[in-house]
Amino acid sequence: MPRRLYNEEEEMSRKQIEDESEEMEEGEYEPEEGEAEEMYEDEDIDLIQKKIQAIEKLCSGGKGSYGDTDFPPNDESLYIDPLQPPDYSEKHPLVEWIRPQETFKDPKKDEDISMIKNDATPGDVKQGDLGDCWFLGAICTLATRSELLKNLFVYESLKYGFCVFRFFKNGEWQYVFIDTRLPYNKDSKTPLYAKCADQEEFWVPLIEKAYAKLHGSYEALNGGSLCQAMVDLTGGVSEKLYLEAPEVKEMIESDQLWKDLKKYKQQKFLLGCAKTVKEEDQT
Repeated sequence: MPRRLYNEEEEMSRKQIEDESEEMEEGEYEPEEGEAEEMYEDEDIDLIQKKIQAIEKLCSGGKGSYGDTDFPPNDESLYIDPLQPPDYSEKHPLVEWIRPQETFKDPKKDEDISMIKNDATPGDVKQGDLGDCWFLGAICTLATRSELLKNLFVYESLKYGFCVFRFFKNGEWQYVFIDTRLPYNKDSKTPLYAKCADQEEFWVPLIEKAYAKLHGSYEALNGGSLCQAMVDLTGGVSEKLYLEAPEVKEMIESDQLWKDLKKYKQQKFLLGCAKTVKEEDQT
């Protein structure tokens, strides 16, 4: 079975964060270990901001970088069942979890590392070994509308080692806290999964990690629906058209589909496309 490695470092515990939040507002409800996701579903933005401030205070006080105990740097976060990892795990038998600042040996490079440089673009998104092109395709589509993409970013601090994203899941916006440790191939020193085209940008792998945490593991993202991802990223509704469907073929032949697409584009609808590859067609 593949072995997973990660860097040991001084991390803050959830208990420390809970204690700090409690000092900020006496009597405020704090979750037990492992209850974080349920809490994020019900929290309003004020409580989210208080938790962010509590983490910032602990980090700035020399307590080290934030470490997420609910999504730890090991096989539990990579796979649905760590005892039966998927076949693609054999491509990277040794995995280490490292932070953006640790990807360069030159300390001066830390100053160049950022979540997003200039503006995010569809060309920033690069897929890794995970079969989550459906999610990354939705991210690419969203990157054509920067105001919608930025709506997902609640907070980010590479300095303190944590980010907060939000996704529209199960009919409501859910807030997801993650630390900035990302899985890398220990041998090649390259990211296992999604990455940015610019190696000094990290918005793509971090938003992928947050979405993986929301679903329980990275493997849970291995296959999905572009339409569903679009809903999760925007809180809107989606419509799917199958090009092979008889009614859609008629629209293609009459040129109505092209007219409709141009109209949707003018109205600033988000438009994406996906292709299903059958197993027998893969080479």
